[in-house]
Amino acid sequence: MTETIDLNRERAKREQPDADCVRKDHYGRPMFLYSLEYRFQDKTWCVNLWAYSFDDAEGRAAAMRESLTLSGQIHSIIPA
Repeated sequence: MTETIDLNRERAKREQPDADCVRKDHYGRPMFLYSLEYRFQDKTWCVNLWAYSFDDAEGRAAAMRESLTLSGQIHSIIPA
């Protein structure tokens, strides 16, 4: 007997981010990892940003353009 493959389900699986690129906020809502690019000294760099959707990520990037400041160097990260 040949197993039937649901192509729509297989495509949907492939279009989902890997598990390490999804987290839940403290209310249980999913957040996704986005990449922001910028130019510095003739090179392209990127930083990562957690947001609820692409539109949310765009809004956060716009807010950064208006108000981003350097807070200081990070010396340690404590796992949750």
